[in-house]
Amino acid sequence: MKRFWLAALCLASASLGAQDLLYAQRGNPAALLLNPAADVDARVWLAIPALNATVQTSFAPGDVLGDDLGTLWRQFPSEAAGALTYTDIPLLSLGFKSKKSTYWLGSSLNVDASGLVDRDLIGFALWGMKDAGGVIDLNYNGNFNQTSVVASARSNLHLGWQREFGKKLRLGATVNFTQILAHAELHFDSLGIRSTDMGNGFNELMLVSQGSVAAYSGAGIDFLNGTFNVDADKLLATSFATLDLGATYDLGKRWRLAGSIQGLGGGTSLASDTAVSFNGRIPFEGFSYSSSVDTSLDAMAYFDTLIIQIQDFAKNSSGGLASFSPLSRVDLAAYWRSPKKTHQLGLHYLARSRPALSYQALAAEYHGFYGRRLQLSASYTQPLTGSVAMRPSVSVQTTLRLAAGLALNFGTSSANMLPQPVTTANGDLTVGLPANLDRLNVNVGLHWMLYEKSYRKEVKERSDVKKAKRAAPKANRATKTN
Repeated sequence: MKRFWLAALCLASASLGAQDLLYAQRGNPAALLLNPAADVDARVWLAIPALNATVQTSFAPGDVLGDDLGTLWRQFPSEAAGALTYTDIPLLSLGFKSKKSTYWLGSSLNVDASGLVDRDLIGFALWGMKDAGGVIDLNYNGNFNQTSVVASARSNLHLGWQREFGKKLRLGATVNFTQILAHAELHFDSLGIRSTDMGNGFNELMLVSQGSVAAYSGAGIDFLNGTFNVDADKLLATSFATLDLGATYDLGKRWRLAGSIQGLGGGTSLASDTAVSFNGRIPFEGFSYSSSVDTSLDAMAYFDTLIIQIQDFAKNSSGGLASFSPLSRVDLAAYWRSPKKTHQLGLHYLARSRPALSYQALAAEYHGFYGRRLQLSASYTQPLTGSVAMRPSVSVQTTLRLAAGLALNFGTSSANMLPQPVTTANGDLTVGLPANLDRLNVNVGLHWMLYEKSYRKEVKERSDVKKAKRAAPKANRATKTN
């Protein structure tokens, strides 16, 4: 029953990426995926497929509710509105420790997807060329080039090594072999609508576009026909190797410093299998309006003509080569540990870069090591920069030891889902709305592991010290009696 309530507590927790808390957890080999110099306290382990998935939006309900939509939208915190998701699936990890060295190998899948629509494009769809005062701007210039779509999948095979130098220093390295399985993207260097007042009662509208949509496949995926034919030569040609480095150093008995960097090395280039370019200008001449009749522009009035003309300049193209960089991350952390190393407090700097999202953040963390049965970690993370607007989050990650060497780790995000009161534009108070919800993260994994014998030695040493302290007064009394 206690484990049930513990699980319920963790499933009601929150996270920017709860998996980041594994960085300082002992007894969990998944920490080596974040820092190859992590102290996992393991002799041998086998981890089966796990899941770390995040769905995120560039806005929260509170950004578009609680006031006039026009006012809120013009104060929108991000340049684009949309959603993104990124998922990491560790397929296998196994390793062992021999004397002072630890060796491991594993494989994983990484999937990213995002779809963003420029904030001004949504505003144009809602209000046309009206300004904040509701008046048409005859010289309107709308820039919509933040509109983009990305989908990407890659696989990874890694080999790792870690070495202990004395009792204070650990150094680790991981070699990664990455294959680009598939990638598709829509992007614009330029996209917009411009209005020019001709001075004779007529306007000219100009749609300007310079962009493309392209699909790349390193695994023989035909996006147009929906077929999949593995091409080993092409898959090998689109593979690349990278290096991860990590270090952990105990600065005395109370302080631990840790740092790691992942994704060192170059990426690869891949020619598109399918590509369509959108390069050109579409004029709409002869538009007129009468302010006494209507002061709004119906943005859909030219839709049919627009479709025909887009078809004229949407042409198949080679799409050229696209460069693919490694998934990269940088971590720097400092932790203070209690005398028995049960509790650990620290600061953690994080930097992440992947196809769907890039950001930097600073986290205040707590790690509790309650024996080998239970570990509980929590943090408050403050984003510093990001490719989309991001809010602070609270994270919880748990590793729970089961029977026969099995252990379960899980975390999720839902603190931003807590109901909060929101006042609507008409003054009504709405309760139960997750006003700050902008992402949802869940991660779960199961592994089998045998701990190092050193832990039992530490427990026995502490027990012997306690027994000696309890026995000391009796020995003193016996001495005085004699």
